[in-house]
Amino acid sequence: MFVTNIQRFSLDDGPGIRTTIFLAGCNMRCLWCHNPENFEKIMLGYDREKCTQCRRCQQVCQNDVHIFKNNEHQIQREKCVKCWKCAGVCDNEALFKSSRELSKTELLAEIEKDRHFYNRSQGGVTFSGGEPVLWSKELGEILAECKNAGIHTAIETAGNYSFDLLEPLLDDADLIIMDCKTYSDESHRRFTGQSNRKILSNIQKLSDIGKTMWVRIPVIWGVNITSGEMQRIAEFLEGKSVEKVELIPYHKMGIGKYRLYGQAYAISDAAPPTEEQMEECRRILRNYHVGI
Repeated sequence: MFVTNIQRFSLDDGPGIRTTIFLAGCNMRCLWCHNPENFEKIMLGYDREKCTQCRRCQQVCQNDVHIFKNNEHQIQREKCVKCWKCAGVCDNEALFKSSRELSKTELLAEIEKDRHFYNRSQGGVTFSGGEPVLWSKELGEILAECKNAGIHTAIETAGNYSFDLLEPLLDDADLIIMDCKTYSDESHRRFTGQSNRKILSNIQKLSDIGKTMWVRIPVIWGVNITSGEMQRIAEFLEGKSVEKVELIPYHKMGIGKYRLYGQAYAISDAAPPTEEQMEECRRILRNYHVGI
């Protein structure tokens, strides 16, 4: 499995103290995503602040990916064949791979390192991304091993896939943390590039079987969320087996990572929601008796 980050002592991705494992690859392109390194399984990163323009990368690359012009290192990413020779000769780590490949044994060893924190706090391991369910087969094997070891497991997912991918994981996943970015399909298409029909269907199916589920709603006011949109989400969630709803206020902490991977950030003018806007969201959810 390709892993971009292993975040230890996480307090925001499920109950207790957790180890959050970010799996690479995603089938969505949400405009506000703060993990662009997870867009693909593996990408070439470039930190211009670390580049000394030694040109070793240019010397080993056979595809003219690296161009030095006007005292600037330019990267023609469309020519990259991901041979990683350039990253291998970059002494300052200005060039790097976005993820590393770990075997099941290696990943389980990383999870086991934090067992004492899980035991003390009733925590566990959370698989996030990207979209971890795209690794359904491999993830299923890891979840089963964790369950046999007595480690609580959670999957943090956008839900944009056939339920057939998620269903085999449910016996060994103790908690599903599902995104609900909008209720309006038109709005969802506009800001993520994808329909949300599968997402809403998967939330309904999880509720029908009584699976423990948290729902996360990113709040980018005026982009994906308005008072009317929040009301439609609340109406949809009313009566479903949702243990907890988490409102995630928009922040700009991930913008700098887009430059590392040659990506454009489309909503740089968006502002974090005000406390009044967050309280409006909470008020609407309370009116529909949806747990927050």
